[in-house]
Amino acid sequence: MNNAEMLLMGGRVTANVVRVGDTVRRPITADRTQIHDLLVHLEERGFGGTPRYLGVDDQNREILSFLPGSVPSDLGHFHDAQLVAAAALLRRFHDATADFPLVRNSGAEVICHNDWGPPNAVFLDDLPCGLIDFDTIAPGLRLWDLGYSAFAWLDLGNADYTGDEQIRRLCLLAGAYGVPGCSAAQIAIYAVARQSALAVSGRVQGKTEMADWALSAASWTILNVTERLSPTGYALCSCV
Repeated sequence: MNNAEMLLMGGRVTANVVRVGDTVRRPITADRTQIHDLLVHLEERGFGGTPRYLGVDDQNREILSFLPGSVPSDLGHFHDAQLVAAAALLRRFHDATADFPLVRNSGAEVICHNDWGPPNAVFLDDLPCGLIDFDTIAPGLRLWDLGYSAFAWLDLGNADYTGDEQIRRLCLLAGAYGVPGCSAAQIAIYAVARQSALAVSGRVQGKTEMADWALSAASWTILNVTERLSPTGYALCSCV
């Protein structure tokens, strides 16, 4: 058995996360009981897109199964097939969490990953096939998670894209997720909410650059996507 430790790279990696054989060891710095319970629940539901929780080692590190593949280091351009796969994977994740006790007890719809973007996706054969990093999970609405996912996977707010192209890609993502009530127009509204929330979080944490980027992204999304799909009545399209 190979017990050599290999520091994991790629994505936005938590410090000191290592691979040991076919497992991942991650330092436990806070109560992760809810995360471990969720991973066990997902395994029981037959969901194969997340690591398996295997216990705690003698260095007080959680032991997770290793998902083979690669993890992007940041946002970027992802082609249509990758967007479809990302949305379909999120749908399966949400469906598998709908009867998780925390969801039932809170009156929510699903467990939200809350950070489902390329840096938390494991790619295999050029497609996202696994979700990792569950530090931000919470019970919530499908649309709340979809809003952030659209922001991250489509890079909403990047002026290199036209509004027409981002609306097309957003419709593709909504169609792949495939839940009535989660239309492209509704996802766009929640994308702005998530961008705005990130801007506020950045201000509170003193991360000015992040806050400015998120606020700029929200403004672009309102003018080029949201206003066209769900007009506010403020005649904003005349400003574009």
